[in-house]
Amino acid sequence: MIRRGLISVILLLSFGASHAGVLPDDRADVLYHLYDGGGVEIDGPSVLVRKKAGKSMSFVGNYYVDMISSASIDVITTASPYTEERTQWSLGMDYLRGNTTMRVGYTNSVESDFDANSYAFSDSQDMFGDLTTLTLSYGLGDDLVRSSVDENFEEPLDRQTYGLGITQILTKNLISTINVETVTEEGYLNNPYRVVRYADPLSATGYSFEPELYPNTRTSNAVALRGKYHLPWRGAAHGEYRFFDDDWDIRAHNAELGYTHTFRDRWIVEARYRYYTQDAA
Repeated sequence: MIRRGLISVILLLSFGASHAGVLPDDRADVLYHLYDGGGVEIDGPSVLVRKKAGKSMSFVGNYYVDMISSASIDVITTASPYTEERTQWSLGMDYLRGNTTMRVGYTNSVESDFDANSYAFSDSQDMFGDLTTLTLSYGLGDDLVRSSVDENFEEPLDRQTYGLGITQILTKNLISTINVETVTEEGYLNNPYRVVRYADPLSATGYSFEPELYPNTRTSNAVALRGKYHLPWRGAAHGEYRFFDDDWDIRAHNAELGYTHTFRDRWIVEARYRYYTQDAA
């Protein structure tokens, strides 16, 4: 099942999610996740450890496993249900010097039909009395696409991600962020399990299958605006809008509103509403 290293990207971006000027706190997290729906069950553990080394460096490591049973619709159309396991590990380092924070990260993810190696670098700079944070980021993906139904199938996929982010503290209760991202991809962009059925008079069944035909390059751009406002009654409201388009003529709009409330310093309750719409390619 091809997932394009999605969780790898999320984890790499999380290395650079905190504000510049402050190293992340030491922590150790153990997580077990479970999803069951749509005929697919996904579960597995995750362990994350972060540790400072002096006042200017911090290291992070993560080990993650997810196990999948049943099948996606792509596999059901041409194969039987399946079981597979994906293992992933990540390493990252933060380096703080004055108002500048540099971050590097590496993630390796392996499953039966997809290998992903991801590298990430970001540089964050606090300015104007620490009210503004400017972040520049770059990511490189070196992936290998395979097929569990054809052991001879093997295709490369390269990905580069360029990011620019500005975080601005507007008032003591209001913070806003704008992020711009460009992704370029080159290589095998198909799903190896998706095929097209066509009429074939030479076949005994009257039809045959052939792979879908995709371009081998893709460039996408996204702009996101986010804001969070602290309310006087131990609550916070946040909003987000994101626009996406690419050279396959896909355009998408995503909007989200949310509210967070704390109770007795022990409980956090959050409610969110999200709207998403997308054009066809």
